[in-house]
Amino acid sequence: ELEVKCLNCPYCKQIMKRGYISAYNRLNWTPENETNHGATKWAKSPNSVLLAEYPFIGAATVLAFYCDKCKKVIIDVSER
Repeated sequence: ELEVKCLNCPYCKQIMKRGYISAYNRLNWTPENETNHGATKWAKSPNSVLLAEYPFIGAATVLAFYCDKCKKVIIDVSER
C-alpha cells in the first residue's frame, strides 16, 4: 500500500495538513440517529464504522488530513 504524504482538499483544492486523530479506546463514526451505548468503553452502535482500534498499550490512532480553509478532515476507514 502506498503511503499518502499530502492530499488536496476535495472542496477548495488547497493542500491539506497531514496529522492523526487519536483516542484511548475505539474511535468510531456513528450515524446521527444512533448512540454508542453498552457496559464497556468498547461498546458501539451496530452501524458504527471502526476508524481505529485500541491497541493493548497506547492510543487508537488514524491518519487524517485537515484543510485550514474549509475546516474539513479526511481519513481512511480501517479494514478490520
